[in-house]
Amino acid sequence: MRTILRSGSMIMVASAMLALGACQQLPTGGAADGAVDRLTPGETRRGELTSRSSYNVNDGSRFQRYAVPLEAGQVVRFDLTGALNGSLSLHAPDGEFLAASHAGHGGQDGVSLSQRADEGGVYVLSVSGQDHRSYGPFRLSSRLVTVGEGGPLQVGDELAGWLDGAVDTYVLEIAEQGLYQITMRSDDLDAYLTLRGTTAEGEQLHLEDDDSAGGLDALLTAYLPPGRYEVDAGWTQQQSRGLYMLAMTSLPVPAGVTLQQGGALVPGQTVEGWMAGAPIPYTLVVNETARVRIDMTSTALDPYLELMGDTVMRADDDGGEGFDARIETLLPAGTYQVLASDVSGEQGLFALTATVTPFDLAAALNGLPLLRPGADGQHALSGAADHYRLVIPEQGRYTVEMHSRQLDAFLELYGDTGAWQDDDGGTNTDALLNLVLPAGEYLLVARAFDHSEEGDYQLLVRRQ
Repeated sequence: MRTILRSGSMIMVASAMLALGACQQLPTGGAADGAVDRLTPGETRRGELTSRSSYNVNDGSRFQRYAVPLEAGQVVRFDLTGALNGSLSLHAPDGEFLAASHAGHGGQDGVSLSQRADEGGVYVLSVSGQDHRSYGPFRLSSRLVTVGEGGPLQVGDELAGWLDGAVDTYVLEIAEQGLYQITMRSDDLDAYLTLRGTTAEGEQLHLEDDDSAGGLDALLTAYLPPGRYEVDAGWTQQQSRGLYMLAMTSLPVPAGVTLQQGGALVPGQTVEGWMAGAPIPYTLVVNETARVRIDMTSTALDPYLELMGDTVMRADDDGGEGFDARIETLLPAGTYQVLASDVSGEQGLFALTATVTPFDLAAALNGLPLLRPGADGQHALSGAADHYRLVIPEQGRYTVEMHSRQLDAFLELYGDTGAWQDDDGGTNTDALLNLVLPAGEYLLVARAFDHSEEGDYQLLVRRQ
């Protein structure tokens, strides 16, 4: 009989220990769960997690809880700093888990946690160690944040907002042309900014940015003429709920400089722009086959240029003087996008110039290796491109093929009557031109799609 009673007592004790461990593993509720300090928003507490602190039985980490009274609709922010390698978590008055902290920018600014109260009551905030080895002093600060959900945005504003599955739209009225910068920062989500609107002259403007402010923060810099614009504060990825800060400032424009942040790049004219993170797109129109040189220069940046069009893709970092960028190429008639950006991540002034020179076929063919229909030869590409003088004796349909197992073949053909290009018209990554050509001489360019590739290739010219 004694043995039975003793066994029952042991079972009761074990059950009590398990129940206590469960309470410590997931701290919920109020003071009845153990020692809970009161923290009124706006107050700061100093504490320390030691071996005597309550612990989570699942991983052995220590924690301290705080009871935080909140009214429905209030937004509160908590910041944890100090020697403790810690984290924050928040539970609703009914014990439901709401959110956990995210590391600060750079991982050195402590952690923070923001939350909007859906209902009034006493919430439970837990300061925990990251693992069972995390001990030390900490400083816990709290404050209520007044948030908006869109509205007017002006130069000098620093506004707080709360996203909850829908973007906040701000209205921006620009009375004076100038250089403006809008920054969106958040510890809770991946910030995303969109600026759109119509200038006083009726020009449509649309800009977007994700991470140009560093980390997951967004930054838009634009030279805005007078007009009415809308700024959308949003997010990317899955997390769409959290606190953000939105700021707008004006930047000084150097005397005598008129900035052009995108738009037409007119051959022979120099445009100046201001780089502040996001690449700036320009449009270049080439009316006939021509040799084109694009220069991007700056004393403050490390310029980077990209040229894109139908089957055309070029890029350059330091092809100009010093760190300046330069692209030189032969282009058929068409409309191209020139993307100006910066390698160093700096902000500053740059100049962009496009020089377009009419294509002189006779001069381009002078001294080049000769190819005729029936040619079938092995070649080695060891530079940017190989150039050939292709002679077509009579009008007809011809094929030019470039085969290679070592590179992604690309063909260009230029003549008095037009220009043609092909990337993967052949088998796999081989290039194939199939054209009806008048009799005459043509410039044939054999290269790799990626200009850095080198290797052996076979070139064949046939009349069909």
